[in-house]
Amino acid sequence: MGEEACIFGPIPGSEALMQRCTGGAFRRRASPMARALAGAFLILWAATATAVADVPVNDCDRLAANPPDPDRVADGVPRAEVDLPAAIKACEAAVAAHPNEARFAYQLGRVHFYNGDTAHAVKFMKQAADLSYRQAYFVLGLLIANKREGIEHDICQLEDYWVTAARMDHIAARVSYIRHLTKGSFGACPIQASPEELVRFIDIPAPPALAYYSKLLVLDLKEDLEGYLAQ
Repeated sequence: MGEEACIFGPIPGSEALMQRCTGGAFRRRASPMARALAGAFLILWAATATAVADVPVNDCDRLAANPPDPDRVADGVPRAEVDLPAAIKACEAAVAAHPNEARFAYQLGRVHFYNGDTAHAVKFMKQAADLSYRQAYFVLGLLIANKREGIEHDICQLEDYWVTAARMDHIAARVSYIRHLTKGSFGACPIQASPEELVRFIDIPAPPALAYYSKLLVLDLKEDLEGYLAQ
């Protein structure tokens, strides 16, 4: 799945973690700049603490939480280490017991996606989005951006998903929204974000450990946004 393996899986903070994230396949195929941008993008995404759960941590969290999810309540499991039969069973039980707990629906969607069942993945991602789960909004947009099967490739729906997640301070959505906007991807869509919101989206605090390429990515996007707003 190339970069998508990282988007749905672990957080590359080092060469070793990047290899765990993609199994080496993306690193072999992609250019050095593409690898650097993928790592930078996900390091930005990962600059968040584990959330506090209203519903106690259970096996769905322990088996299916996604490390880059800013609202996970467990450490998370990289894709390559997910026990799919056990995770699907645990998350199906969690969704049945707690139908209004968004993270369980998202995590069930995640493991269905890994299991090759895109239809059920989209179904449960949408259920999580209906419950205002920001990671679900982001991933639904990502599925559209990557033209995955099982979801309508509606670029204006993508704009809606990502602006919603960006307004909820989802870092990856903020970066992705600005990048797609300034590249003209949303040219046929009503732009929901105001100029003030756009400036806020890309005003991303840089923690001390932020990678060099992550800083470059944000700086480049700030310049691109200045040019877009000056038009």
